[in-house]
Amino acid sequence: MSVRGSFESELTLLKNNIVELGKSAENMLNEVLKGFNEQDISKMDYVIGYDKNINKMELKINEAATLMITRQQPVASDLRKIIVAMKISSDLERVADLTVDMAKGGKRIDANSFNAHKEALNKIAEQAKEMLSLSLEAYEKSDVLLAKKIAALDDDVDKMYGEFIKQLFHFVTNQSQAEQATQVAFITRYLERIADYATNLGEWVIYEVNGEHFDLN
Repeated sequence: MSVRGSFESELTLLKNNIVELGKSAENMLNEVLKGFNEQDISKMDYVIGYDKNINKMELKINEAATLMITRQQPVASDLRKIIVAMKISSDLERVADLTVDMAKGGKRIDANSFNAHKEALNKIAEQAKEMLSLSLEAYEKSDVLLAKKIAALDDDVDKMYGEFIKQLFHFVTNQSQAEQATQVAFITRYLERIADYATNLGEWVIYEVNGEHFDLN
């Protein structure tokens, strides 16, 4: 195999590993949301325990990317792909961290407190999940148009989050309710941050393809 052919194979493997990392982060988000809705602590514990695998995957990707830069001395367009790979893997690792934070918070919320806000919280969660899924698809396919669609979804999440927080503490009457509402607020904030990271991924896709820094926020 030629030097160029070998490099292309390494780039393909790097992208595949990032897609795998993204799907693992997606799975963690799905599991923690199931844990909330089913009141299943074991799913939350699974998410907390799985985080170490995400960290290993990110480290493997960064090591591979660094070696490619060192060995291959890539041209500008190829270097851009490697840099984007490292940025996206870092963002996905943070998404996974946020699901762990959600799981830890979920273990402190009682069923009644969650059920009181279940519908609104799940609406935000579904939007964040869709954004993460679209951003990974955009990266896998190098699809700029798909990446740009994420911006509109992020605006929706921001609006829903703002309205949710306004209503959350409206009927709080005692310390216990305040503590529960605070945990719900944190979880909703983590979902809003996951949507932000999905938007970041869309921006990195545009940069990888066009070489342009494009602010989707």
